[in-house]
Amino acid sequence: MICRWLVGLLLAGLMLLPAAAQDTPPGVTIHVVQRGENLFRIALRYGLSVDELAQLNGIADPGNIQVGQRLLVPTGDSVEPTSQPLMHVVQPGETLRSIAEMYNLSLDDLAARNQIEDVNTVYVGQILNIAGQPAPTAVAVAPAAAAEELAPQSLIHVVQAGETLFRIATRYGLTVNDLARANSISDPTLIYAGQQLIVPNVTPPPLALDLPPIVTALDIMPLLLVEGQSGRIRLTTAQPVQVTGTFLDRVVHAAAEQDGTRHTILVGVPMFTAAGIYPLTLTLADSSGQATPLNINVQVLVGNYGSETINLLADRSGLLDPNVENAELQLLQNLMGVFTPTRQFSGPMGLPAAAAMTSWYGSKRSYNGGPFDRFHSGTDFAGAPGTPVLAAAPGYVVLADTLNVRGNATVIDHGWGVFTGYWHQTEIYVHVGDYVTTGQVIGTIGATGRVTGAHLHWELWVNGVPVDPMQWVRQSFD
Repeated sequence: MICRWLVGLLLAGLMLLPAAAQDTPPGVTIHVVQRGENLFRIALRYGLSVDELAQLNGIADPGNIQVGQRLLVPTGDSVEPTSQPLMHVVQPGETLRSIAEMYNLSLDDLAARNQIEDVNTVYVGQILNIAGQPAPTAVAVAPAAAAEELAPQSLIHVVQAGETLFRIATRYGLTVNDLARANSISDPTLIYAGQQLIVPNVTPPPLALDLPPIVTALDIMPLLLVEGQSGRIRLTTAQPVQVTGTFLDRVVHAAAEQDGTRHTILVGVPMFTAAGIYPLTLTLADSSGQATPLNINVQVLVGNYGSETINLLADRSGLLDPNVENAELQLLQNLMGVFTPTRQFSGPMGLPAAAAMTSWYGSKRSYNGGPFDRFHSGTDFAGAPGTPVLAAAPGYVVLADTLNVRGNATVIDHGWGVFTGYWHQTEIYVHVGDYVTTGQVIGTIGATGRVTGAHLHWELWVNGVPVDPMQWVRQSFD
């Protein structure tokens, strides 16, 4: 805990920020913000919490600091700044040797600092101790101390817009207190987009060894996949290749760009996929027919979506017949399991209706008091009949018809194996083959098919798998 006299000294020293470093009071140093730094990493470097550093510098928004900004930082016998960062988060394709070389360390030294016995295996998202400094003792619960204690079993989660500490904790099977303690968060309601949170006791998957020479870059977003959500794997190769492979017992398709040297694979993790590590098995074939295998271990976490009970309108109960459901589902799988190599979408998806959301993707469902043996495969938007339905992204209409369960339905192909579906409409304004743009009115909200009342049910499919469409509203996959 920083004592009262030091806090007062630092607050008084705020007026000295424009002055030269030699004017800094004793026990205080000035850190000049560098490109790519954020308050989390700076606080971690000096053994402080983000809240402490923000408070001491009068920063109201910890997510808003500028390159070149001067920050007052307390120094003392127990807090030693280092020319190197304390931690390194392992990225896809890195090895312990390449990380050691980057920080001018020996392989054995880096392995010893992190209690790593097998130097040939590192983990995606693993936090490595780089500086080798002992945990500071002057700060009660500093992120640096927590990170070093948890490093072999931790990863970093970057907070996205709209996320709460509760939702993040639930995703990783933790409590809010677990996350708050690991990150020295005194008020769990105060987190911000871009903040990096240490996630304790979640073991990232082992990564394959060095990348083959033909692969110059590998990126996986997010590092850990979640049941019911999407992921993007992107390869950059030294020469044009054809990429084929499988993931979760499904064939994956790679979209080739930049003259066949950049390859993007979009995957959907089906609901009810058990948590665990799954192989993404790829083969890279060049123009001569030379094949290079590439195996990547990917971890899947549980979705924790909850449950809900649905009571259908009296005349719709027959639509619960499994034969009716399965026939319609097979039709959609055949339609939305197709891969179109040209991408039509760009950036995040738009919303399909100017209406309130009433039911989210993934919740287990019981119909008319029956078992929870189904799940909600999209997001519902409440709206009076006649409310406009909007295309979420550009693409070609591949279905505009009436289905039994989904009622008046429209499906749009956005390319790269991405489709959106719009169910239960009153009217459909488009036809198969039409090209639509983002925000174009394609129909109206209704109550056709298996419903409890008027609403739009919106789905998004990736590589033949229905996934959470709101993930695509929050982030870009192009």
